[in-house]
Amino acid sequence: MIKKVYIIMILLVASGFLALAPLAGVQASDLKPDQDENQHLWKPTVQSVAVFKNDLGFFIRQGQVNLRDGWCVAGEVPPAAFGTLAIYSVNEKHIVDIIGSGPGEIVDFDDEDAPKDSAYKRARLESSRNLKVQLTYKQKGTERSAAGKLISLGPEYVVLENQEHSFAVPVEGISRMQVLDLPVRVHVDAEGADSPAKTELGMAYLRKGITWIPEYTVKVVDDTTAELTLRGSLVNEAEDLIHCDVHFVVGVPHFLHTDYMAPIAAGQAIRTIGAAVAPRQIQRQITNAAFSNNAATSDQFVQFEPSGPPSSGVSELLGNLPQMGGAAATDYTVYTKKDLSLRTGEKAIVTLFVKRISYSHVYRWAPPEKMKHFLVLRNGTDTAWTTGPYLAISEGRPLSEDLLKYTPMGGSCEIPVTQAINVAHEQTESEIDRKLKAHSPRENRFLDLVTIEGKLKVRNFEKEAVDIIIEVSAPGMPISASDDGAIQADPTRLTLTERAGTVRWQIKLRKDQSRTLTYKYERYVSSG
Repeated sequence: MIKKVYIIMILLVASGFLALAPLAGVQASDLKPDQDENQHLWKPTVQSVAVFKNDLGFFIRQGQVNLRDGWCVAGEVPPAAFGTLAIYSVNEKHIVDIIGSGPGEIVDFDDEDAPKDSAYKRARLESSRNLKVQLTYKQKGTERSAAGKLISLGPEYVVLENQEHSFAVPVEGISRMQVLDLPVRVHVDAEGADSPAKTELGMAYLRKGITWIPEYTVKVVDDTTAELTLRGSLVNEAEDLIHCDVHFVVGVPHFLHTDYMAPIAAGQAIRTIGAAVAPRQIQRQITNAAFSNNAATSDQFVQFEPSGPPSSGVSELLGNLPQMGGAAATDYTVYTKKDLSLRTGEKAIVTLFVKRISYSHVYRWAPPEKMKHFLVLRNGTDTAWTTGPYLAISEGRPLSEDLLKYTPMGGSCEIPVTQAINVAHEQTESEIDRKLKAHSPRENRFLDLVTIEGKLKVRNFEKEAVDIIIEVSAPGMPISASDDGAIQADPTRLTLTERAGTVRWQIKLRKDQSRTLTYKYERYVSSG
């Protein structure tokens, strides 16, 4: 036979001691704290997060919960950006129709808000087991209040526990209960059926505090092949990620209200969601959002296109990169790392891919600057390359360190190597004609029309043939160029004395071959 325990609780207050009534009828087993979580407390965990490079992350949380008349409670919602928070049921037959936010759920046992009979009180108290509550009650004609974790419920008394005391409150005298520390209430409905007893809920939102920084290594393998490695430095200042799928997104999203918090997150309003939002619909929101590509984008129209087929075996080198589909697939690319754990305040470097790519060489000369040597990397893979710093190495020695610019699938990018010392180059210009007083813009002012001829000499001392792109900026109007040089006038400088343009060649020089290119341009100068 279990002995009944009679306890007199003493509360220490500033003015003295206040004795509570004895816990008549409360058994010792009733006083033993229940260590389990409350079954109506929804505690979703992060399942996945899409991380952008501008300190934003799109989080998806999920978790199962038991419902009381369709209701459950939850803690603070995360600092979601305005317009991005959604709470939904994973079960398509269930609908999240009400989300409430406030100081905490309050129940008045007054036969208006809720029945005040003892049986109903006990049922509501039992549903709040292991939650922190505040109870308002009457004892010996005096209205009192007590707050703490509801750890046990006996026939006549409910036991609360806080950091300092464990004490009992008579059930019969309770007139109000408020759930503390859990300001969010969620109601789930089922179309054409009674409220479900259990469901799985999800939460999706955009928030600040997480970002990633891409870093590349370009390793030269042989004369035409390189190994490109992309690593992402993940910086998490948002929330704990435990066995979470992390999606590294190439592309910067356009979200207008990221500086404003969602009203329910800020505790300013109660939001009603009229229909269920399935997880795939949440993901479609982010997929169909307006994405802009990286600001530093490799120019695909003035690139030197290397010859030869794309790198082979691409499909075998993709690793866990997802295949993008849908209308917005060309706007961005996602690299996925599954089952990653990273707590708040931690950083991690994650290898996202290692691929073999083809490359070639190109030399660029823009007189009067020195000629420069570039590697042309061809993106023959099925994913874009995001903008990020790189280190190029060959045989264990560094070649260069710079910025690899955004390169779409099928495109190419150039990375600088060094100044070209094995391709000799020289530029000379001379006046070959002058028309005196060819133009008079106003009285007593005359301009001469001068024709300038330029010569470019190049010679290849490399062991192999080289491709050279030469672009001369002319301080006048180009009128001719040898060797099929492309002439273009600057449409922004059409004033007679400010005309300018360019002459461009793309040539190939064999080993020990020399070549001389000529061009002419006209410009107006003041008569001497």
